[in-house]
This record gives sequence, C-alpha cells and structure tokens, in this order.
Amino acid sequence: MAKTNASDILTADWNPIIGCERYSDGCKNCWYLDGIFPWQKRLGRIPEEVEKNEHHVFATRLDVESLRAKNGIVGVVQHGDLFWDQVPEMIIHKVLDIVDTAANKKRVVPKYILWTKRAERMANILTQRYPEGLPAYLAASVSIENQQTANERLPQLKRIKGIRIIMIEPMLGPITLKNHLPVEWVVVGSETGSGARHISLDWVRKIRDEVKTKDIPFFIKQLGNHHKKSVRILDGREWNEFPQGFKK
Repeated sequence: MAKTNASDILTADWNPIIGCERYSDGCKNCWYLDGIFPWQKRLGRIPEEVEKNEHHVFATRLDVESLRAKNGIVGVVQHGDLFWDQVPEMIIHKVLDIVDTAANKKRVVPKYILWTKRAERMANILTQRYPEGLPAYLAASVSIENQQTANERLPQLKRIKGIRIIMIEPMLGPITLKNHLPVEWVVVGSETGSGARHISLDWVRKIRDEVKTKDIPFFIKQLGNHHKKSVRILDGREWNEFPQGFKK
C-alpha cells in the first residue's frame, strides 16, 4: 500500500477516469500504459473494449462516496492524465466538483494532488475555476523529465496560485530550476523497470542544492532502476521532506 511505502508520496489514489497516451520522452517506458493498464485488464477491472489510447469514465467511482474514504495525501487520476486533451472539460470539472464536495464534508481534510504533463491546459482550467487561488486542500503538480520539458511546462505551473509541486520523474538529464522557483515542493525519481534509463546522482544533487537554498521541501522517491528494491539514499541520508500540512 502507498501509505506504508516510504518511497511513495501518496497515501491513496482515486481513479474515476483512466487513460493517457505517450506525450514526451518521459513516457517512453510508461508504468501505466505498459504495466498497470494490461494488468488491470487481465483482472477484469477495465472493460475489455477499452483501449490504451482512449479515456474511460467509471460511473460508479465518479461520486463523492468513492472519494470520501480516502485520507492523507490522495492522488487524483493517477492512472492517466486528467488534463489530457481527450478528456472533456465537463468531466474535469465533475472530478473537481467531487473533490471540493468531499473536502467540505471532512473534519480532517486530505490533500488532493492533481498531476499532469499537460501543464497549459491544467493552468487554464484551474485559474479560471479558482481565480483567487487553489483551495488549501488542493495541489497542482507538473511532471518534467529534462530541461526542455521544464522550460515548456513550469511557466504554466507558475500561473497557478496555491500549492504547486514539481515532479521530476523520470529524471532523464541535468536540470536547473533556478528560473522556476519558488514552489511548495520538489520531488525526484528515477525510471524503473525493464529498459530503465540512467539517472546521475550529480543531477539530483544539483536539484537538491537549488531547492534547499530556497528552503523548499525535497523528496527522493527512487534512485535505482527496480521498483521493488528502493534506493533512496543520497549523500548518506534519505530525503523525506513534505510541505506543511501534508501527512501520509
């Protein structure tokens, strides 16, 4: 379970919709398309007619009750990308409506993380929906893998007011974040699985030093290439820092 996995930043995830397609170099060995999707289909949890390259809405999950039981740090639509252009904007707002309603019904409110590579679409929708800034229970996260994707996507993340997360996973090359800080959290992870590409510890050190100079929480998910064998120590310590209010 994510809650007991020290290398996972999430307590739980909620997937009322699924679906994505390869978008940039970081998607080459996509853990969802190549692993989770076929596995879930074999188990009968995804309808046989649903293909990898289309989104699918689970009507029974698209309600407040399916989300209310999840606590801690909750990833919203981890099995795909909520802001993929194939997902209708009406569905995106329905998902956000449920998050807003669930948060308002809880005494101890979880942190809900939206996670995307489609940074511009996310920024457009969230800034229109929450013009005064994201509610405290909601965080916007953008995935990058190299300097090009950082420069393309992170200016869109900066448009959003509220809790913003830079997710460098898989890290495929040296990156500087100097022009893209501050944010509220930076997370780094290597690629894992068959054909996993190399991560240099010097790349990670550079990010750590830039982030800690700004006193931003820093978390390392993985530095190895095997998802079942966690390698998380950099220069003699694990980096397990969370933003204030985030607790698994």
